[in-house]
Amino acid sequence: MRYEESFGVVPLRKHDKNWEVFLIQHTKGLYWGFPKGHKEFEETPQQAAFRELKEETNLDCVRCLQDAPLKESYQFIAKGEKVSKSVWYFIAEVCGNVILQSKEIQNGAWFTFPDAKDRLTHMEGKTILSQVAHLLC
Repeated sequence: MRYEESFGVVPLRKHDKNWEVFLIQHTKGLYWGFPKGHKEFEETPQQAAFRELKEETNLDCVRCLQDAPLKESYQFIAKGEKVSKSVWYFIAEVCGNVILQSKEIQNGAWFTFPDAKDRLTHMEGKTILSQVAHLLC
């Protein structure tokens, strides 16, 4: 079994005094989730997460809402090989004009938390969103 790690951001903004979350639809698999990607040489996990957010959405992190990232873990099959993957998400307030990276991202939009929970494809993402909602209360 192969092991992989990715790092991402749960991008948040305040809109009319309520929090919204930005979700992306990945071109590969067409699933909805949070921006994430692999770490490059000598990057910290947070640097990798913020870089991936910028590359995929053009959004910038204003501030992290907690120091420790949230973790999701899952397994899948890729090219006949079982992969165990962990993704570490930093919860961050973001700003900027969205410009999606067309090579990897099919779609993206801001959602209220209830709408985001409906839109997220995988249960792991819904769990992360629930943890973020609890943190913001």
